[in-house]
Amino acid sequence: MAAGHSALLLDGAVRDWVFIPLTLAIVLMKLLTQYMHQLFNAPPPNNKDLKEIREMQALTRAGRLRGFGRFIPETSFKMRKEYFAGEKGLFSQKAVTRSPQEAMATDPSVMVDMMKKNLTGMVPQLGMGMVVNFFFQGFVIGKVPFPLSPRFKPMLQRGIDLASLDVSYFTSLSYYILLLFGLRGAFSLVFREEMVDETAMMQRQMNPMAANPMGVDMDAAFKAEKAALGQVEHEWELESAEERAVEVLRRQLKAKKL
Repeated sequence: MAAGHSALLLDGAVRDWVFIPLTLAIVLMKLLTQYMHQLFNAPPPNNKDLKEIREMQALTRAGRLRGFGRFIPETSFKMRKEYFAGEKGLFSQKAVTRSPQEAMATDPSVMVDMMKKNLTGMVPQLGMGMVVNFFFQGFVIGKVPFPLSPRFKPMLQRGIDLASLDVSYFTSLSYYILLLFGLRGAFSLVFREEMVDETAMMQRQMNPMAANPMGVDMDAAFKAEKAALGQVEHEWELESAEERAVEVLRRQLKAKKL
């Protein structure tokens, strides 16, 4: 280290035996994680029966009725509204589709799929983290080409507690974490399939129900759609269509004369 400066002269062996092997190891680990994810996480089978499909389509039809009901006659609108939101309508009945909690409690394959996703994503990362911490700990392997504030020191200099070291230098552990979460964009250009999302995996570890919704609570969806449809009143859009068409034509002819 030169006097009055915090510049370091990094040994070339650090580049050959730490920087390059660590980069290759992380890239190979990401490849292994992606292939394991594709191997063990097959697409879930479509177990929806005809009644479940009809319930999902009914929600779509009710939404279209709320949005475009003004283009059909009032009798047709009221008939459809009664079919969906009446006292004995479809949305007043109990849904056949199971809620996420019921699906997780009654279907053991849901928990198995969650365990597969966690294993294929977290185990390689934990193993690679142990390898990096054992073989590459304590190495300063590079420097960022721009100045940084001291707040970045804990992020860039993991594994080294040296107050006099400039914050621009980064260690092998920090480089590992940077590549671990920064290679997703590069790998998405290579793999057309769905990439493994480390953030989603962490969310599944913290809150499996929120991160892994296994379906839609149709009973709640029925109640919400019934309430929304009950507030809609019919307004016949084509009641004065002829007058509006004549008015538009009159304005066009007037504009041409001018």
